Amino acid sequence: MIDFPKPLVPGVYFGLPNDDYHDDRALGSTNIRKLRRSGPDYWYGSPLNPRRPVRKPNKYLTFGHAIHTRVLEGPAAFDKLFECEPDREGLLITMDDLREFCERAGFDKVPRSKAGLIELALKIDKAARILDVIKQRAEEAGRTLVDLDDYERMMIATALITKNPELSTAFMNGMPEVSVVFDRDDGVRCKTRFDYLKPRGIADLKSIRNPLEKDFEQACRERFCNARYDIPAELYLEGRARLPGLVKAGRVFGECDPALLTRIVEAPEFAISFIFFQAEDAPITWSFTLSPGNPILSYAREHIEQAIRTYKQFMDAFGPDQMWVLAKPTEELDINELPGWYGR
Repeated sequence: MIDFPKPLVPGVYFGLPNDDYHDDRALGSTNIRKLRRSGPDYWYGSPLNPRRPVRKPNKYLTFGHAIHTRVLEGPAAFDKLFECEPDREGLLITMDDLREFCERAGFDKVPRSKAGLIELALKIDKAARILDVIKQRAEEAGRTLVDLDDYERMMIATALITKNPELSTAFMNGMPEVSVVFDRDDGVRCKTRFDYLKPRGIADLKSIRNPLEKDFEQACRERFCNARYDIPAELYLEGRARLPGLVKAGRVFGECDPALLTRIVEAPEFAISFIFFQAEDAPITWSFTLSPGNPILSYAREHIEQAIRTYKQFMDAFGPDQMWVLAKPTEELDINELPGWYGR
């Protein structure tokens, strides 16, 4: 196992664990989007907060992680981390299922606890299909169970991306999950994590739900704006621009393909591509590119600089070891500052 530096120092990282990346204090795009709102919003969820909330896994996070692994790293990496939940036909899930299974085997008196019922069911048939047991075995093997419907969706989405003539090479001939840590000219340390890095581009995979049933491309555009994906795009391109200097300075951590890294360093031009796929209904896809000089990125740059100013202001006021507090004097509420619909 590679011993990566902690805290992370400026450099290009291959194979950096996801938790190591997110636990580092360098500013990533999520941090910057929170700093746009306020310093305390950033501080609360950052490594500066010793009591920051633990990010608990849920169905949507699991789905996102799983589809990223399947598309970016391939089936072998996916099978190492995830396992499809079995077909529920004949699966023993509830206590009633287990009780009925044991009674059918001739046991009139059965345990009252679920653990006892499971133990008895396995004595009756070691191969009994019990959901709790399947989950436990998967966890012991380091795998997460994926809902059967989600699993089928992932397989279809992967096929759509890899067979789409416009997208088939988006996640080929490159390297997944590459991180770049760099110091800005003002000394603020930033970090980026590319879904997939190629010589002339960065590919970023995004899932989207479309509950309002809008035209898919329009739904993607609105998601891009609402989630402010322009900010990570601009930050990623800055990290990509700094990558050659870090490589030439020998600041490379982890294992990579040296020939491919050389091609990346020598590439004269590059851009970022966003590949959206629909996470509900048909797993259709759509993509677009942002290149340096696009006015969308200029708008994002303004907001990045605003966020960095907020970061420096609060860091100067409170430092890294105190809670960041938004202290403003109490003012009289002005009717002109209320929403336009007020009073109508």
